[in-house]
Amino acid sequence: MKTKRHILNYAAVALATLAATACNDFLDEVPDNRTVIDTPEAVSELLVSAYPDGNCVFFTECMSDNVTDRGNTLDPYVQAEWDRANRQAFYWEDIDMTYQDSPSYFWMVCYQAISAANHALEAIAELEAKGTDCSVQKGEALVCRAYNHFMLVNVFSQHYDPAYADDDLGVPYVTAPEKEVFGHYERLSVKETYDMIRADLEQGLPLISNKAYGETPKYHFTREAAQAFAARFYLYVGEWEKAAQAAGEALGDNPTLRDWNAYIQMSTANREKNYTSVQESANLLLASTLSMFAVDQPFYRYGYSTAVNNSLFGQNDNLVGGTWAYRAEAYNLSSEALTLMKWKAYKKTDGVNSNSGYYYVMVPLFTTDEAVCDRIEALAMQGRYTEACRDIELFLTNKIRDYDAAKQPVTPEMVEAYYKDKAPLHPWYESRMDARQMAFVQCAADFRRRELLMQGGRWFDIKRFDIEVTHEAYQTGAADVLVRRDLRRAVQIPQEVISYGIAPNPR
Repeated sequence: MKTKRHILNYAAVALATLAATACNDFLDEVPDNRTVIDTPEAVSELLVSAYPDGNCVFFTECMSDNVTDRGNTLDPYVQAEWDRANRQAFYWEDIDMTYQDSPSYFWMVCYQAISAANHALEAIAELEAKGTDCSVQKGEALVCRAYNHFMLVNVFSQHYDPAYADDDLGVPYVTAPEKEVFGHYERLSVKETYDMIRADLEQGLPLISNKAYGETPKYHFTREAAQAFAARFYLYVGEWEKAAQAAGEALGDNPTLRDWNAYIQMSTANREKNYTSVQESANLLLASTLSMFAVDQPFYRYGYSTAVNNSLFGQNDNLVGGTWAYRAEAYNLSSEALTLMKWKAYKKTDGVNSNSGYYYVMVPLFTTDEAVCDRIEALAMQGRYTEACRDIELFLTNKIRDYDAAKQPVTPEMVEAYYKDKAPLHPWYESRMDARQMAFVQCAADFRRRELLMQGGRWFDIKRFDIEVTHEAYQTGAADVLVRRDLRRAVQIPQEVISYGIAPNPR
């Protein structure tokens, strides 16, 4: 393992453009060099750009309860900008870094992806007017547009809550290839944003066809991936029957989850490679994203620590009293430099003889593991506890060493007894939940936290369930608390966007 990180300033190019040009570049730049999009095949090629080529893993994970202050021994191994952003995220401050892995960069790449979807939809309309069938491409474009807006509103806004959604600031929802300066846009409310996401998703979903994707289906919204997105959306808005049905469509009749019992038998290199591989059947949708996270994630001062690892995996503290199969490893630099080896860095050099280049990571945007957790929740909220228990057994079979559901079946009584003393969650529908429903939802959130560790997914459950989080300083023990409905739960939109008249999040 190298003991020094050489991090390039390649991302500065993207954000220098952001600062030096009109803010419509976020949305209006044609994402490739084509001037003619006159066939369904050309539209499909354009839609490759409708998926974000950046991610929010770095800062959302830092804001969650999966990280602690590990002390300053690791500071010298991370470039200054990332080191500062790591601290700002940990304390829920506005992040001023504009390189990849930052909120600014994530905002930009999502709107660039939306722009690609809108250009595709414009071309589709022209082709359909001539009698050319582009329904498959239209489905993908609509679902992509919905997904990018969904991620934007869930990062840069408060979580959806009907009591506040009409007043909480959402994001601009862009539905056409715009020709005007971005300053003319206004933020919708969270409710309006969700309404438009729903419209795109429900219009696009029936049009999705796996036959359109040839040999690269896992880089596109297949029907399974789109249904997994639908399940997440319906969970957030409290439509349990639709969520359960969509999760079932994503999982199929014989779902295959990520088998951590097999993963712990792999070498570190193979586990790292397989986790984000197209060959891993649990991965429903993968995105290639520009990111330093795979290179630097073990070395951030505020990161995954022994304390967190012990609390999650160190004891047989789970529903069936078994040993978790998840395995963390420490780099020889420090015993606190822990990682689950989920991320493999892919480097694209600037030339054959060049040492400089770009680092990418493959990010699983949707997985069968998360879909199972979503279905557990949705089934429980409908009172379908026996079915939810079968999903719990399926999950544990792949995550607990030597667990045999036939010998140790899970019952609703077991779930309720185990989770009854856990800290309650606070979803917007909490007042409608009984003790058993709360226990099952806690179970789903508990599983999801472990499965999505070091992937940023925990942050969205913290927002969704209004979980209070405390971050303590290593040297002093001084605590900063993210309280319920804290304004800092909505990440601040980019300063460049604010400068063009878009309303910032209140602080």
